[in-house]
Amino acid sequence: MAEALNTNFSDSVKYGKIVLYENHLLNGNDGYYGRFERRTIDTNTLIARIQQRKAGTNELAVQQIAGFLKEEVLQALRSGEAVNVLDLGTLYLMPNGKFEDASFIADEKQPLTAKFTPSRLTQQAAAEVGVNDVVMSNTTAVITSVTDQYTGSTDGVLTAGKTVLITGKRLKLGGDGSGIFLCPLDEKQQPAADESRWIPCTAVTQNTKTHVEFFLPESAVSGMEYRIILRSFISGTGTLRKTAREVVSDIVMIE
Repeated sequence: MAEALNTNFSDSVKYGKIVLYENHLLNGNDGYYGRFERRTIDTNTLIARIQQRKAGTNELAVQQIAGFLKEEVLQALRSGEAVNVLDLGTLYLMPNGKFEDASFIADEKQPLTAKFTPSRLTQQAAAEVGVNDVVMSNTTAVITSVTDQYTGSTDGVLTAGKTVLITGKRLKLGGDGSGIFLCPLDEKQQPAADESRWIPCTAVTQNTKTHVEFFLPESAVSGMEYRIILRSFISGTGTLRKTAREVVSDIVMIE
């Protein structure tokens, strides 16, 4: 009995949007880089589209041939050959390492890496896609709740010396200079500009994108209002930033 394949037909439109991301690797003015928003389809989706447009196509036969082609392309690369893949472009090997003067220092784990150069046919297909919008990515850290783990309260009253759990998005701490700070307020109820007055919370017990847990220092003054600042030098994707990303909590009271 023939094996059944799970192939579902879904088509795409010929336009999309460009999403702009901050480039945190540049000094001074960070600038931006753009990505075309896309969805990735697999071999089964391609076969389903072939069946939709070419009635009577044997999906199992196409799946088998696609598997043969994939293995031969990989075998060619293993042999050090470059491959023209269905006239879509060329897969080839490139040195992977550093060039210093006239010498090449290869990467110890992988001295060669695979690259792909698209053909004119592929570039012409890309030229047929339009851009209907350009938007900024949302990379801002967000605090959704601050919980006193000792009392279970989320009303902004925290217990000195006990653990506090902050939940939200893009919270993870990382990089030199990052940390959690308990900040006294100025006359506008904002964190004091004088960072020497900030109380660092160094005992961090959980540090993820969505959850940061730490012990509130005993030095926090009972009855005093603060804001909590999370300062990080890593982006949402885990890469190092040149400038700090900070998120500030609502006002909390120490008891």
